Amino acid sequence: MKRWLALVLISATASHAEFVPDFKLKADDFTALMAVDATVSDGLTPFQPGGHGKFFVQGWQRPNQQAKWTITSGEPAEVAAQLLIHGKSGQKLRIKVTAAGHTLTGTLPADAKRWQRIALPGTIPLPSGPSDITLRLSCADGSPTFNAEVHALELVRPTVRDALHQRAMAMRADTTWFQKAKFGIMVHWTSQTMPRHGDPKPYDQAVTDFKVDAFADQMKRTGAGFVVITTSHAQQYFPAPLASLDRILPGRTSKRDLIADLAAALSRQNIKLMLYYHLGAADDAAWTQASGFWKTDTAPFFNHWREIITEAGQRYRENLAGWWFDDGSTNYFYRSAPWESLNTAAKAGNPQRLTAFNAWELNNPTEFHDLFTGEGFQDPRGYNELLTRGGDGRYPSGTHRGLQSSACLITETDWVHLRRDTPIPSPKWNPEQLATLLGEFAAHRNVPIFNLAIYQDGTVSSESVELFRSATAHPQPAP
Repeated sequence: MKRWLALVLISATASHAEFVPDFKLKADDFTALMAVDATVSDGLTPFQPGGHGKFFVQGWQRPNQQAKWTITSGEPAEVAAQLLIHGKSGQKLRIKVTAAGHTLTGTLPADAKRWQRIALPGTIPLPSGPSDITLRLSCADGSPTFNAEVHALELVRPTVRDALHQRAMAMRADTTWFQKAKFGIMVHWTSQTMPRHGDPKPYDQAVTDFKVDAFADQMKRTGAGFVVITTSHAQQYFPAPLASLDRILPGRTSKRDLIADLAAALSRQNIKLMLYYHLGAADDAAWTQASGFWKTDTAPFFNHWREIITEAGQRYRENLAGWWFDDGSTNYFYRSAPWESLNTAAKAGNPQRLTAFNAWELNNPTEFHDLFTGEGFQDPRGYNELLTRGGDGRYPSGTHRGLQSSACLITETDWVHLRRDTPIPSPKWNPEQLATLLGEFAAHRNVPIFNLAIYQDGTVSSESVELFRSATAHPQPAP
């Protein structure tokens, strides 16, 4: 989550550890050229530099500024390009990408809101070997100043792009149950979660002592149709025996299979279980070293990822309804992740399992998932207010087109309960406010997920539970 991530980025800046791409054109997938990895003009600066996430370049205000990458293609290739851009000044901008003596041009409309993925008409014939690629922006009306941010330039062969699209659509899962659930609860129960009183227990002991039945009873009282519980977060742990993780980094699993116990207890309450997973954070040095997190060659790292996710998916099968993968646009994306194989691993044991790679406020990182996560989006109309009352709940256009809408909101004040001897704060809504919010989300078929802080023993705030119990007693529109 980004509030936690911002803290990690600040603390990790001094480590200077970062992922360095190989700048090789991928023959069978998209190649993401991050703006923060380019050689840039004065005034272009990275947003939140350092740490494990790569965001975007800000300060693009003049037509004489540029970003340049040198990439290498193993063979001659005709590539299409699309720019991930945010126009902040409400001006129509011209986009120019030049490489190998050819130029592609495109336009960012003046009324474009938030982040956009702009496909540039035509292709560029790249030779084998190295090529410089240059990006420039200018204002369509000739104005000398504007304001824009750039996340990345994507390159792909058109035939590869079209084939990937077809396969991604074929993998999409049925989200009917998700819509009918109306809303879910997320809890960040992690290796860093604090008890209400006293010192925290070691992770394995905390897993053993987690009050599963009491937790399931609390979730039932909220009226939620599903629960998302965190596995790894700031540190790479998993609350169950997991041979794949033990092979990579011993000591990060538990003897008790808490996931299986939670799935069973929640199922008795007619509540589905989803899992949150984070691929790794800069402040977990043991994990980044063991997993190959920083290596330019991403194959070993993503092999580890697939082994972990596949083992879990095959074990829990239909008892695991979905995966919520954090940092899709800020961590997976800059590695030009092998999205298709990741999505295949995430659906191991249950092809209808829902998957989501968190985009935060940025562009959709891939078509190989089922949900737009909507982190921080409290408006039921969703990203760019594209959802309508009575619609089908899927984005009709824009960067998240075709994805089931969802939103992820903080109920109290933070994602994780990190303070010793401190009660979980009161929720931010009263019952009437929450009932109205739930009704609007249901009317738009946009499924909210409310994060509740949780104590180390596995209990959440009784005040927050009572809020949801009271709010859901009010009538809501049926999806």
